[in-house]
Amino acid sequence: MKLIENTRAGMRYLHWSFPRTCAYFIKGVARELGIAPGFFDRRYRKVVSSELKRRWLRRVGGESWFEFNGMKLPDVSGSPEKLCGLAYVLNDVFLFPCYYGDLYDKALVEKIDRYNMMEGPYGYVDEPFDVRVQKGDIVIDAGAWIGDFSAYVVARGATVHAFEPVEETFRLLCKTRELNGNTILPVRAGLGSKEQEVDIAINASNSGANTMIGEHGAGRYERVRITTLDKYVEEQGLERVDFIKADIEGAEREMLKGAVNVLRRFAPKLSICTYHLPDDPVVLEQIIREANPDYTVKHLRNKLFAAVVKHDLP
Repeated sequence: MKLIENTRAGMRYLHWSFPRTCAYFIKGVARELGIAPGFFDRRYRKVVSSELKRRWLRRVGGESWFEFNGMKLPDVSGSPEKLCGLAYVLNDVFLFPCYYGDLYDKALVEKIDRYNMMEGPYGYVDEPFDVRVQKGDIVIDAGAWIGDFSAYVVARGATVHAFEPVEETFRLLCKTRELNGNTILPVRAGLGSKEQEVDIAINASNSGANTMIGEHGAGRYERVRITTLDKYVEEQGLERVDFIKADIEGAEREMLKGAVNVLRRFAPKLSICTYHLPDDPVVLEQIIREANPDYTVKHLRNKLFAAVVKHDLP
């Protein structure tokens, strides 16, 4: 029943094509029956990748890029891992601006969030609680990847400081800046609770994103710089921070610990992933409330939203 429900939801709410819907259902049946699940999973990914390129890839002269209602990302067709990641980005970052008029109404967001097929959007509105990027905002994109959310921020008429520590991905982020405008400010660093250099695992198994910083195992690692948001804001002389988005593979709590002054002084709206560690929802909310008790916090399946509601202000 869950497979049927998700399949119907994919077509109805996530705007899947008929071929993708069929491929998803067949993949699920194969997995349940144990009939060549790897083969059908690869077939599904191939269908998704082909549709992504056919619908969203633009070519002009010798240049090519992906474009989602004016929001542009580099052509990553040559990387199956990043192309797969882009398919997830379409669900999480671009679904609402492309199909729902960029409206993050509580009822719609929660309805779509019930289906375990996406991380969920970065906006949530339940008046007077309003966590959205607004025109003129100063935004922090922690875990910018190739700049998907940053491209969205620019389209909203805001400025974004985009943090991405890994060299290859950072180059793509800089390309995203070229495609969308110089209000994307790429920063080659991660955000944490203290200044340091660490080894970060480079994950090429699915989306091309980077795994959580931790002990060495098999695979490739890269030495990267970590700073704190408090220190960065002070060094840059930022007079405000209006919005923080974070998806940093389990380091969200460290980022928040290094942003206590920002949370206390500026009370930015927060859209934070909470699915990397089992206790993320509890721990992240505790850090936020300890930094600034005025925050109202709401949870979805994989995201935490927080804001200081206007009528709560003194």
